[in-house]
Amino acid sequence: MPIIAKQGELRAKNILDSEEYNKIYNSQVEVINGGMDRENLPDNSYTDVKFQDYAFHQYWQEYVKLPEDRVTEYDEVIPNTAWDGLIYENYVGGWEYNVFYPLKIETVEGNLHIEFNCYYWFDRLAMSGNASGDWVSFEVLLNNNVVAETHFLYQSKGTIHLVASVPVATGPQEINVAFKLPSRNSASTTQTQFFYYSGGNLTAINRYR
Repeated sequence: MPIIAKQGELRAKNILDSEEYNKIYNSQVEVINGGMDRENLPDNSYTDVKFQDYAFHQYWQEYVKLPEDRVTEYDEVIPNTAWDGLIYENYVGGWEYNVFYPLKIETVEGNLHIEFNCYYWFDRLAMSGNASGDWVSFEVLLNNNVVAETHFLYQSKGTIHLVASVPVATGPQEINVAFKLPSRNSASTTQTQFFYYSGGNLTAINRYR
């Protein structure tokens, strides 16, 4: 006499493998979708405009770098060189916000996924001997609230990648980037170019369904 194997039931949670689960699950999906899937939809029945209207998300992208008004050309100190950057004459420490490149958006209630990337360099000699060492730190802010922050980055050249996913309400939002470095040491001049970052990519994805 043949043995009839026990049938898995989704509600009873006695599914033995994924194939068995998919077979039962897909049959229920077909009923919900009315038998419609990508194989039997007419060509061009769902246009880009319709897809945009009923999409599950919206996104924004902004290029970010150290604002030009904060950059001093190295030619002003040592001729025929191209080592540009921030000088201690214009920076005394603490967090400095990049108000020149904020990402201002209008979200729908749901989730906001934020990513920031950039490359940076700093002059280790300008900070060497400082009590807190030589380092740089970055943070990403949503409506002036920190949502992602690096620890001290001690490599004089590098690339950073910050990611955050936070709940948001419907309405305007502002995303900004900030950086912080230690104060200069007593041996360095206030005219020394000691920091620069560029190539930044600030991306925000609002998922609301």
